[in-house]
Amino acid sequence: MACRKFLAGVVLVLAVQRAHAAELTPINFVSSGSGGIVEVIRFSQKQGFFKKQGLDMTMIYVPSGVLAAQTVVSGSALIANNSVSDILNAIAAGAPLKILTVNIDRFQHLFVARPGINSPKDMKGKKVAVSRYGAFSDIETRFLIRQWGMDPDRDVQILQIGNSAARSAALISGGVDGAVVTPAFVPVARNAGLNVIFDLATIKTRFANIGLMAQEKLIREQPRLVKAAVAGLVYGIKYWKTNPEAAKAYLKQIHKVSAADLDSIYEDGSKNVRSEPTPDLDGIQTAWESIPDLKARGPVDFRKFVEPRFIEEVLREMK
Repeated sequence: MACRKFLAGVVLVLAVQRAHAAELTPINFVSSGSGGIVEVIRFSQKQGFFKKQGLDMTMIYVPSGVLAAQTVVSGSALIANNSVSDILNAIAAGAPLKILTVNIDRFQHLFVARPGINSPKDMKGKKVAVSRYGAFSDIETRFLIRQWGMDPDRDVQILQIGNSAARSAALISGGVDGAVVTPAFVPVARNAGLNVIFDLATIKTRFANIGLMAQEKLIREQPRLVKAAVAGLVYGIKYWKTNPEAAKAYLKQIHKVSAADLDSIYEDGSKNVRSEPTPDLDGIQTAWESIPDLKARGPVDFRKFVEPRFIEEVLREMK
């Protein structure tokens, strides 16, 4: 009798759990890159902020922003956290996408160089790693080299290596002389004797760097789902910024570094992620004009690239 009651209780609990799970809408959320906002999104997922908005979110990693855009266009994922430059390239090629948020509107990487290279002028004639040609790391690197007064096509050799982890490994092995990497890889780089010769966050230009995107069809047909994804992100960002100990405890599971380095990773990531990630047009215009093929198209109405109503609604409701 007691056994039957126990089994009945187990069945009831499982039924309740299934019912609760059934209330959640499954959603594939794709992301490229690492560190920074990606860690904030994973932290937000782990803390349950997307579930609180009714989403059963599965995060999918892809190695490039181009693939992230293709994954959303194909319908394999509904929402993506992606390089805005890659979103703009996809839109320019005819992809029916909209930018929902701009999570980071500045350059966030640091330029790291091998031992013996101590300043930007030392990079002339050297090998520089990017993820791939045309990707955001390539656009960003070329922008930076021009800021240094050099021509990226003549004064350095740009090589396709891979993401921040691959670029860091290439630097440590001596295969390249310099590269931009995310703040999360800086402790590893310094421990390997590499030099940080430039912090791109010191460039004051507003530049739409990373943002959320979705298909126009999804926005039309499932606006509640889109708003839920935006809300999960924004509430997660708020918790990350206002509860640093919880965020650092999460980061400690990922990065096997000292407490001081962990503090640095948290601070560097937090200062770049926007609490109110509205898709502002000035930063999007700067990103567009940093891509020569897009800039050559002439005047563009950037309002047609964005859908700001979801983030605006969420921010109003939070106040």
